[in-house]
Amino acid sequence: MVKSPVNWIKIAIVIAFLYVLSLATSIYLPVIISIVLAFILNPLVNLLCRIRVKAWAMPRGLAVLLAFAIAGLFLTIVAKFVFMPFIHEFDKFAANLPNLINKIQKITIAIEARANEVTLPANISSLLQQAASSAASFSIGLVRKIVNSIFDLASRIIELVVVPVLAYYFMKDWQVLKESFIAIFSPNSKSRVRSIIEESAAIISGYIRGQFWISVIVGFTVFCGMYFFKVDYPLVLGLLATLTETIPIVGPIIGAIPAILLAFLTSPALAVKVLIFFIIIHQIENHIVVPKVMGQTIDLHPATVILVLLIGGQLYGIIGMIFAVPVAALLKVIISHLWYDDQK
Repeated sequence: MVKSPVNWIKIAIVIAFLYVLSLATSIYLPVIISIVLAFILNPLVNLLCRIRVKAWAMPRGLAVLLAFAIAGLFLTIVAKFVFMPFIHEFDKFAANLPNLINKIQKITIAIEARANEVTLPANISSLLQQAASSAASFSIGLVRKIVNSIFDLASRIIELVVVPVLAYYFMKDWQVLKESFIAIFSPNSKSRVRSIIEESAAIISGYIRGQFWISVIVGFTVFCGMYFFKVDYPLVLGLLATLTETIPIVGPIIGAIPAILLAFLTSPALAVKVLIFFIIIHQIENHIVVPKVMGQTIDLHPATVILVLLIGGQLYGIIGMIFAVPVAALLKVIISHLWYDDQK
C-alpha cells in the first residue's frame, strides 16, 4: 500500500525531530531528571486530585504545585538533618582522600611483597599481584569518578533550573501530551501506539519509584551499619550505596568495595565484618525487598539484564548502566506489540 504524501511528511518531521534531538545532547540531563521527578511525585498529585470539599475538586495544576511544596518541605528537612552533616563529612573525606589512596597503595605493595616471599607457582603469584593492583586501582578510580561527577553536576546546576518547570507540565498535561503524540499516527495505528505508551509509562513509573525506594532503604541501612561498625565516613558510604544501587546486579558490589577498603585500613577483622554485613544486605534485598517493591515491573531474565548492562556500560559508561535495564524493558514492550501485530 502506497503511503499518502501527508504520511510521508509526518515521517519526515519525526526523523528531522529525532536528528535535532541527537544533536542537542546538553538537554538530556534536565529532561531525564524532570521525567524521573514527575514519576516520583505523580502518585501524590493523583492523591491530592481526589480531595473533594463538597462540590469542589482540586484542579490538577494546583495539585502539582502543592506536591512541589510538600516535596520542598521534605527536602528542606532532609537538607538540615542529612545534607549539611554530609557536606561536612564529605569535606573531611575529600581532604583525606590523598592519604587514603597512599595507604591503599602501601597495602597493595605489601601484598605484592608477601606474594613474592611465598613460594607459589609463577602464574599464581602474578595473578595475585595483578588482582591486588586491579582492586586498588578500580577503587581509587571509582572514588575519583564519583567525586568528579558530583562537582560536574554542581557546575551544571543552571541547566537544572528548568527541571521543575518541565516536571510541572509533564504531570499537569500528561494526557494532552500523550494524545498529541498519538494524533501523529494513522487511525489504524492509534490503538497500538496508545497501548505501547501506557504499558511503557507503567514500566517506567514502577521502575523509577521502586528503584528510588530500594536505593533509599539500602543507603540508609549501609549508613546505619557503617556507623555501628565505626567505619570512617558512614554518610559518604551511605550516599555512595544509594547511588550505586541504581545499577542493577553489579551496583551493590561496586558500593561495597570502598566500605570494605576503608574498614580494612582500620583492621582486617573489621573488613570481614563489613563484608559479611554487605552479603546479608544483598541477600535480604534480592529475596525480600526487591520482590516486594519492584514486583513484576521489569520482566527480564537475569542473563538479559547482565547483557544489557554490559552494552550500556560499553556505550555510555555508568549512565548507560543505570538506564540500560528500563530501556531494554521498553524495547521489549515495543517489539512484543509489533511482533503480535505481525502475527495477526
